[in-house]
Amino acid sequence: MLASLNKTKPFLGVSLDDTSQDLEIILALKAASAAIERETNRSYEHKPYRQTLDGSGTQFLRLRNFPVHSVSMLKVEGKEQDSGSFVIESENGMLFRRTGWPCGSRLIDVEYLAGYILPSDEAGAPEATLPENIQLACIMFAQMLLRSPGVKSERVGDISVTYDDSKGLPDVVKALIQL
Repeated sequence: MLASLNKTKPFLGVSLDDTSQDLEIILALKAASAAIERETNRSYEHKPYRQTLDGSGTQFLRLRNFPVHSVSMLKVEGKEQDSGSFVIESENGMLFRRTGWPCGSRLIDVEYLAGYILPSDEAGAPEATLPENIQLACIMFAQMLLRSPGVKSERVGDISVTYDDSKGLPDVVKALIQL
């Protein structure tokens, strides 16, 4: 999840000692996390990834997940590449190669370690490196899901409910993840 339960509870006005709503909050956080990853077309978790990419025809090759920590294997048109033949631009997920990348479909295979350490409430867990704005976006979206799941407007007199049929994330969440 892109936010921890203990960090989320104060935003919801729930005491850390109150466990009665934990399952519901965790489900909302998981849904919000999945929606953010789907919208940004990337995974934020620190782990190994493997991709087959089209050649860009430029000196830059964009990997889906970042920050990139290391590249363990890179093949261009089936030929293993020396680690000195490219430079990792970690924060933007790019590989730079002075001689350029070939142009064409599915020419490049890469295995790399990328992502952030996600927030966790487990004792002894490493400190999260996920940017605060991503965590806050997850918390805010989870809060919206919990407070009014799919409801756009409601009226009490003569009862009227309008459901939100829009696709995608709310604008405030999009602003936080800078789409």
